[in-house]
Amino acid sequence: MFLEVQETVRFLSSFMYGRIPRSRVKSFCAHLSSLLTEAIDEKQTVERFDLIVFADGQSDETIVQAARRAYVHLAELQDCMNNGLIMEIMDGRVRALTPFSAQIVFPK
Repeated sequence: MFLEVQETVRFLSSFMYGRIPRSRVKSFCAHLSSLLTEAIDEKQTVERFDLIVFADGQSDETIVQAARRAYVHLAELQDCMNNGLIMEIMDGRVRALTPFSAQIVFPK
């Protein structure tokens, strides 16, 4: 699911560019990609991985760790994201879910 992880990270970074310094966005993306790959590999035969980016003031621990490692304040990151944003990562498909919509991120 390497390609799906990359598309997820690319989608999330699009919210951050122009609002957070580019070097920290790139660092966040690198850390998030690594952490997501590890988390998915731990579950081995995972069919679906849900990543809570920002919902009800909370973020998944993977997001929190990536932000911390990239020196991005979580509040700063959450300001960039839509409230209620959850990424649904499946083999061959990535969807961005909000309370009012669902968008297919991959494949286009």
